[in-house]
Amino acid sequence: MDGFVKLLDLLLFIYFFFMAIVAPLFDGQTALPKHIFHPVLVDLKSWYTQECGDYLVSEKPHFFVGLIWLELLFAWPICLLSLYAIAAGKSWIKTTSLIYGVSTLTST
Repeated sequence: MDGFVKLLDLLLFIYFFFMAIVAPLFDGQTALPKHIFHPVLVDLKSWYTQECGDYLVSEKPHFFVGLIWLELLFAWPICLLSLYAIAAGKSWIKTTSLIYGVSTLTST
């Protein structure tokens, strides 16, 4: 059972690490001014929008911008706390994972 928990911790760490990078650098472009981002990141988002046809990212409806703000102000710090909890072996990783999951489920 301990091996399963370690595998789950590794998978969660990879997920939270990915989200800790993507949320401010990619999703943040939806809610924040573009001039604060590196041109490579802006080009990557433009390429993604054109290639995948993601109308939410390109048109930025108000509800979507609100969800991005929720992600940046609430879910992203929880994600960083979860990364720390996994790396330091803290017991409260269960709580932060539950909070993050409920926030994601609610916004979906």
